[in-house]
Amino acid sequence: MAKQPVKERGLFVNFLCGGASTAAACVFSNPMEVVKTRMQMQGELQARSAARVYNNAFHCFYKVVKDEGVRGIQRGLSAGIVYQIAMNGTRLGLFPYVSKMYGAKDEGRSEQDVFFRNLAAGASVGAVSAVNGSPFFLVKARLQNMGSPNTKAQYNYTGMLDGLKQVHASEGTAGLFRGFEGAVLRVMVGSGAQLSSYESCKRLVKKYFGFEDGAPLHLASALGAGLVVTTAMNPFDVVSTRLYTQQVGENAHYRTGWRGPLDCISKIAKTEGALGFYKGWSAHYMRLGPHTVFTFMFLEQAKKFATELGY
Repeated sequence: MAKQPVKERGLFVNFLCGGASTAAACVFSNPMEVVKTRMQMQGELQARSAARVYNNAFHCFYKVVKDEGVRGIQRGLSAGIVYQIAMNGTRLGLFPYVSKMYGAKDEGRSEQDVFFRNLAAGASVGAVSAVNGSPFFLVKARLQNMGSPNTKAQYNYTGMLDGLKQVHASEGTAGLFRGFEGAVLRVMVGSGAQLSSYESCKRLVKKYFGFEDGAPLHLASALGAGLVVTTAMNPFDVVSTRLYTQQVGENAHYRTGWRGPLDCISKIAKTEGALGFYKGWSAHYMRLGPHTVFTFMFLEQAKKFATELGY
């Protein structure tokens, strides 16, 4: 009897699965996203010897909760959830199609060949999704930095919608996409590293440890992918955060003067050194590690549920 071909899910169902899984993961990972943002803004264009408000990620978490309460440590949650749906829904929804188009699912390919094809597919869908989610990341980063004694650049938004409204009123539609060039680099690197390493980790764990498809396999693969993506992505994440949080316009009381991603990279390297690009790494991993685990575990369950419903 001939084997029945596996029915492929439609793009919209993939978008829903990807968006729902990352939105759910965001609830758990957002506190460390706040910490990561504060740490990355610390010592902006200052020498390493300059005074610091936060000693490390744990100290930052403690101070935010102590000084700003639970609302402080969950700043930007609504913008973060919408960003996850807009960005990761697009990214995870498109990835199966682009991965197949790039030949990563062809039988007989080597592990190395599959990895690099998935890397290219992940970077491609990352570029598209970064633009799609850029306005929400911009507002999220500014909300999470509000009230921080760690930076001179401050905004006064009451929430996500108010932030979007204020940006549009003062800077126009173009202002909503300010800094998207840095976001494209960030998400291309992060998406390529995450999706390729997750798929490779699944194959390796199955091969060497004999795990069957299920929660233990997804957990082990996500932990490995989280480490890879944090290390690869952090320098671009620092640049993206700096670009999004800078103040512009005639009424800005503080200007960093970034002219774009390359200018930002150059100035960070000159004033803060190579370690400046890895500010907030521990907070980033404590955020991205669990976020990756929750995302892929929720995603696998969402796809399983969609299959049971016939999609």
